[in-house]
Amino acid sequence: MSSERLHHLDALRALTMVLILPAHAVALMGLRGGWNDAEATIYWLIHVFRLPLFFLVAGFFAALLIDVRGTGAVVRNRLIRIGVPLAVVVTLVAPVLALLLQELATDAHSSGPSGLGAFAELHPSYVWFLWYLAMLYAVGLGLRFILERSSRMRRFLRRAGSQIIPHGLAPLLLAIPCALLLYRQPAWIAEAPGESFVPHLDLLAYYGLFFTTGWALFAIHDLRDEIEARPRRYALFAAFSLPPALALFLLQDMPAIGASRWFHLLALLLLSVTTWSLVFSLLGVSRRFLRESNPRLRYWADASYWIYLSHFPVLAAFGLILFELAMPNSLRLVTLVAATLAVIYPAYGVLVRHSPIGRVLHGHRLSDRRQAPGWRPTRPAAAGERRA
Repeated sequence: MSSERLHHLDALRALTMVLILPAHAVALMGLRGGWNDAEATIYWLIHVFRLPLFFLVAGFFAALLIDVRGTGAVVRNRLIRIGVPLAVVVTLVAPVLALLLQELATDAHSSGPSGLGAFAELHPSYVWFLWYLAMLYAVGLGLRFILERSSRMRRFLRRAGSQIIPHGLAPLLLAIPCALLLYRQPAWIAEAPGESFVPHLDLLAYYGLFFTTGWALFAIHDLRDEIEARPRRYALFAAFSLPPALALFLLQDMPAIGASRWFHLLALLLLSVTTWSLVFSLLGVSRRFLRESNPRLRYWADASYWIYLSHFPVLAAFGLILFELAMPNSLRLVTLVAATLAVIYPAYGVLVRHSPIGRVLHGHRLSDRRQAPGWRPTRPAAAGERRA
């Protein structure tokens, strides 16, 4: 195992967390009476790659952690880093958020229990991705247990992965099963299943494809290098698929388009090609420009999990104020995101980073000084020192 720290993958993981702020800010605007095309475009452009990229990077780090620490240590680590934040948000934060969203929403979009009743109806809310990630870990560990006892199946999967994932038409080949798994989605974007702990099996399998691909990028020798060496190829795929996919998404309410099953399949296929193309191209672009250690970027990467977990109630609280003020929606969007970050980002350094909360989110640090902006390492970190 190389001692190189994968700074660009840390940065991509942080990107998937932080981008939820503008996405949820746009979602709040939708609660006030719907989106215009510009707001719908922002939402689509973020979600077309954000969660698939998150699950792919999560699958890579899952395989890395198991290789470095072993299965038992990884299970204990994930129970703390995923299970504890999930339980806290579901039981304490999500009910408060639900009440704030009811205050924000217009009558047409307002629903759900009021008062203390919000604490009695628990659901994953905006951290549903942690619930799905926990299930994918369980499935992944189960399949790993099986594969360890079947060398033939293990060789078959390695051969299939090494042929399909780096294939010149991989964005199209991988898009076909994704489009079929999204077929029951009413909108031409993968929805957030935060209303119930009962998983949507098609969505679980959809994100599982990205998780499995990330796992394969670690498990199959040189596969990640092969993908990251060709960002231009995947950017070219995205350049062709993204404009028509976005156009169909914006036109979906038109009866001649939205009611057609053929348009439905075409839109989902274009969406999936765009998703895989952007995910693979971002792997290559980030490796080229973000491979070197950057203390400030590392600090953002450390803070990103806290930013995701804490942002939505703060965002909604600012929304209660800003939606009462007359201003252009573009200025309101920027102000919502900036004001929220101005509260939760400093709070990470002051209240979270070196506290028990920080130890839950990141584990024990070998040296807190090592994480400070401006610190420079004197030697590479050993494989066992990596944080994931």
